[in-house]
Amino acid sequence: MSQFHRALFASAPVFSREWLLNHAWVLVGSLVMAAGYNLFIIPHLVVPGGIIGFAQLINKLWGLPVGLTALVINVPILALASRIMGPGYGAKTVLSMVTSSLAIDGLAAWRGTVPVIEDILVSTVFGGVVIGVGVAMIIRGKANAGGTSLLGQLASRITRVPTGRCMLWIDGCIVVASMLILRDLKAAPYAVIGIFAISRSLDAFLNGLEASKALMIISERWQQIGDEILGGLDRGGTVLSGHGLWARQEERKVIFTALSRRESVALQKRIRDIDPGAFCMVFDTNQVIGEGFRPWR
Repeated sequence: MSQFHRALFASAPVFSREWLLNHAWVLVGSLVMAAGYNLFIIPHLVVPGGIIGFAQLINKLWGLPVGLTALVINVPILALASRIMGPGYGAKTVLSMVTSSLAIDGLAAWRGTVPVIEDILVSTVFGGVVIGVGVAMIIRGKANAGGTSLLGQLASRITRVPTGRCMLWIDGCIVVASMLILRDLKAAPYAVIGIFAISRSLDAFLNGLEASKALMIISERWQQIGDEILGGLDRGGTVLSGHGLWARQEERKVIFTALSRRESVALQKRIRDIDPGAFCMVFDTNQVIGEGFRPWR
């Protein structure tokens, strides 16, 4: 098991504040995820990949409960993952799987599968957002929602293909299967929209809505640009030394800084005014942690 996974799934002392908080995140996140599926996705037969999506297809074919079917499929996957990747995937992931499965079937027994929103597109988007928030809460609790994320990690271990690509292929196969079983070509676009909504809301919950920018600026007037960052934007940065490939003996200064999206736009305008010949690279960053941005937690 990698150092990353040891850190991610490390267990806090039982009944400590961290232990209780993690289990609360997992429990509430599982309920939120189940509500997203039962209220918005399952009633419209939208299959946005995943083991629950596969369980929807089994339900359509043989009438088996979606939640119970997903749990039965997830158990051997979790057992295999624990054997190959270590026991860190244990109790909280089991809690997530059991809670979400029971909640999906419980909601179905209580209220049926009548959609809350009749419009399939709006329901798919809203359901994807709710599911993404639920999965993010489970991850915040240092657990795994199960399903294709576990399968993707296992497939990556075996094939050496990146986990994200493995998950994409698995979800793609489930979406194609839904088109064939449901005999509805419209199922694919809605499934893709659902997957996108889940992914975006998950990222937004974990990383924040305000994506930051990292900039690398190469300019002969680097001091003026640096003054603009310090004085005009009240931000900091780091000055690096480098050499150009064409003029290798000539030292060049490189400014590296992190800004909000709005500050990045403002600085680019000022760079254009100060030095039109400057070279500037702008990178998207999911998180910037430290003074002036998100605090360490």
